[in-house]
Amino acid sequence: MEEKQSIVAAGAGASTKLVLPEPIRGKNGKETNLIRIENVKNIMEYIHRVDEMIERKGEWLWR
Repeated sequence: MEEKQSIVAAGAGASTKLVLPEPIRGKNGKETNLIRIENVKNIMEYIHRVDEMIERKGEWLWR
């Protein structure tokens, strides 16, 4: 399945996928235009760290 649109997910264990307009070089040195941001799976950990996860997504959403 081809990634053509961004998906913003919320909740424990959810994965946000962002399709960028221009490719960037990833940590592994390869170019990509897809960013995955995963939330923690443990519900108690999610509750305590929800602000951190929102901030991580915001770094990419408001560029």
